[in-house]
Amino acid sequence: MKKWLYRVFLLYVFWMILYCYEWFIFQPFTFTSMIKNIINFIIGYHQLWYLPGMIGAGILTFIFRDKVKLGIIMTFTLFIIGVLIQYLASYHVFSKPILDKFVNYTFIHRNFLFLGFPFFYIGYFIKNSKSLVKLSLPVLISISILGLGLLLGESWYNYNNPQENGGFDNYLSLILICPALFLLFINPKLARLSNNGNLALISSSIYFIHPFWFIVLNEVTTFNKFVMTLFCFALSLISSYLLIALYKVKVQNKQIFKFIL
Repeated sequence: MKKWLYRVFLLYVFWMILYCYEWFIFQPFTFTSMIKNIINFIIGYHQLWYLPGMIGAGILTFIFRDKVKLGIIMTFTLFIIGVLIQYLASYHVFSKPILDKFVNYTFIHRNFLFLGFPFFYIGYFIKNSKSLVKLSLPVLISISILGLGLLLGESWYNYNNPQENGGFDNYLSLILICPALFLLFINPKLARLSNNGNLALISSSIYFIHPFWFIVLNEVTTFNKFVMTLFCFALSLISSYLLIALYKVKVQNKQIFKFIL
């Protein structure tokens, strides 16, 4: 556990330093700016919230690894609370400004407790479950299609609802579609498609580097969002191969840049 935590922490520090020009308050250096910098580092810049979220989720999963029933109850309870906070925030249910402002801080619902831990523990449960991993391919495909339909429907509802004016992270349908897709792709008949270790590295690379290209493209182009997305994906994909090459550099049989992915 200590080894895993150390590795994730180094990964987090590296990418936070890389993006520090976006989140770190350099001037003026005051007590307030120092507190904001500390909070920003704890929460994580943009997509990097996932790493401190992963650390917290990993620790909770480790604590409740032998208390499966309690862990499952906590998983669904915490997930539902996170979804509820998300909807209360995005639809501005609270009339008091201070409450509305509080729940609309993204990190209140998008964190290790309400989003990270539930999926970590489901993954742990799947790993130790004999019945779930034996579900047939047709059943898994059917559940995945159902989950995808629910996610698209929920997304469409929130996108088109005039009362909703914020982004969404905690979708209720994720609790079905994410485990379903995971089970689908570890099914023996499909597992060979994801058997290549580079697939995980490519996805991680794209995840970590894509905000960099959005920042650059926003500065040097006037592309619309759709074209911007295409360019960003292409540049992120190219960058992923460079990052993977750097990640695999070895000196005396040791990966000296292991902390970047």
